[in-house]
Amino acid sequence: MSLVLAWIFAHFVTLGSPHWGPGTRHDAVIFGQMIAIGLFPILFLIAFGTKNPVRGAVFVGIACIAAASGLLFER
Repeated sequence: MSLVLAWIFAHFVTLGSPHWGPGTRHDAVIFGQMIAIGLFPILFLIAFGTKNPVRGAVFVGIACIAAASGLLFER
């Protein structure tokens, strides 16, 4: 479950980057992909590295909600 939520977070960051990223659409997508690639392993480690697995899944779920809310913002 945590792995799926971490992947969904990375997907939402990549989808939302053209809305809040830099200048051109191509640059924004590349920027979003860099953020997703950087944060995916961190979220993966947080999800499985906590003492309580449910706490890790909740943290990654909150990150997914934050990334999904990024789709609502326009420049």
